[in-house]
Amino acid sequence: MEKKEFKRIIKEIGFSSQGKFAEEIGVKATTFTTYKVIPSHIRRITKLALLAKKSGVPLEEIRNSLKVD
Repeated sequence: MEKKEFKRIIKEIGFSSQGKFAEEIGVKATTFTTYKVIPSHIRRITKLALLAKKSGVPLEEIRNSLKVD
């Protein structure tokens, strides 16, 4: 996932910044500044968050159901 797409998705999900999204998923906010391409583990969480938003199910509920830390 390109960083531009990542930024678009987190805005669509409702996060005001990469830092707020990082806080939600438990990574350092500065992590995203070093990426040119978003790694697969972050991409999966981002897509889960988008799915949660579109389906009206809280991200935490999806994460718990899938046993994602």
